[in-house]
Amino acid sequence: MIIIYESIELIASFIEIFVLYKIQYNLLHKQRGSQSEIVDILLALVGAVIIRIFNHVSSFSYFTMLFFVLYVSISAVFLYKTKYILLFSIASFYLLCLSGFDFLVLTCVSNFNGGYDTFVSLVSVMGISRMVVICTTKLLWILAYLLVKKYLYRFSLKKNYVYMILAVSGTGFLGFLYLVDQTFKAFELAMTGIWLVFLVFFALILFMTYFVIESKEEKMKLNFAEMRNQLLEENYKEINDIYMSNAKLYHDLNNHLNVLYQLLDKGNEDEAKKYIKEISKPILKLSQTIWTGVDVVDVIINSKIEKMKEKGIAFEINVEFPQNTNIMPHDICTILANLLDNAIEATSKLQKCRSISLTIRKINHFLMIKVSNSCIDNIDEFTQYPETTKENKELHGWGLPSVMETVEKYEGTLKCINQGNQFIVKIMMFFETPVSH
Repeated sequence: MIIIYESIELIASFIEIFVLYKIQYNLLHKQRGSQSEIVDILLALVGAVIIRIFNHVSSFSYFTMLFFVLYVSISAVFLYKTKYILLFSIASFYLLCLSGFDFLVLTCVSNFNGGYDTFVSLVSVMGISRMVVICTTKLLWILAYLLVKKYLYRFSLKKNYVYMILAVSGTGFLGFLYLVDQTFKAFELAMTGIWLVFLVFFALILFMTYFVIESKEEKMKLNFAEMRNQLLEENYKEINDIYMSNAKLYHDLNNHLNVLYQLLDKGNEDEAKKYIKEISKPILKLSQTIWTGVDVVDVIINSKIEKMKEKGIAFEINVEFPQNTNIMPHDICTILANLLDNAIEATSKLQKCRSISLTIRKINHFLMIKVSNSCIDNIDEFTQYPETTKENKELHGWGLPSVMETVEKYEGTLKCINQGNQFIVKIMMFFETPVSH
């Protein structure tokens, strides 16, 4: 009997930890190897064994809860190579929900069978009733996870959310400690309702805060979209003006040749050279312009080239863009504008060796985009996106996260590498072309 009881307690702890690992995986959107499931199982098993050892000292201990959060958070840092504060916030809120749910079930069962004595027995005494409750609770917990699993992928845990979750968790645990104390001191029929209200209340606070932040970010996205459209309009007009001036030049070519002939015939070579130089200006400007056949690509790249010229940044552009793809113009704008703006921003701060390289190539049905810019000598591979250094962080904080969101839309990957004196962003993105009939 003891073996069965110990096994059930161990399995229960294992389920609690393993589900948390899966939630972290769903929220962080991180790519992991094929062995990730085995690693999660092993880590969850080790944690469950340690927790079971702690529970032999005390069936309910705040120290055990602290160990739970720290163990999962620290181990997840090595799994996902992300910031500890992010993982700690997830684990804290998870434990708050888990603990609240357990007490909700315990008080509910106790209300229908024996009241306070049953509650104390279920919490601390080995027996059939406790085993049944544990099994029921963990099955319900697994079911709850399966129901919310598909929604977890929609969450994007930005810095604002992390501190929000920590604040909710911290406040929640204060309420949790008070309710636990009251439950042990004066168990009443109303305790089940109080625990239910407790869980619903903090869930509502979390979601309300989330929607407030989301609405603020949506507003910022609209502002960004307006700025992007303005950029497109301005630069498209500039490029179109160049095109029209050259179209006019070619149209008047016969007249220009006649003028040159007259000048040379009269021996006015200096005047002829001056005239040639004047009519060549639009051609020279056009020769430095990138033409891919895709308007939005041309507009973005050429506008950024002008910025690089103004700032004295050397550049190398090699672009081969596929025609008639399913990649939307605004998505291309998001990717190229953000990558090149980030590169220009970073390179402008250097005193020397300032250069930017852009390469776009199509490889079968994949589009490869590589942006490289000079930077301080360092070697690092980023799994979190470098933060903007611009003063207006609210407006400019989208950068690579916006790019990543767009890339994932086309089943692509993004990697940032700081290698030597170059910061490199590599993107591989799947595209489709319409079938011709």
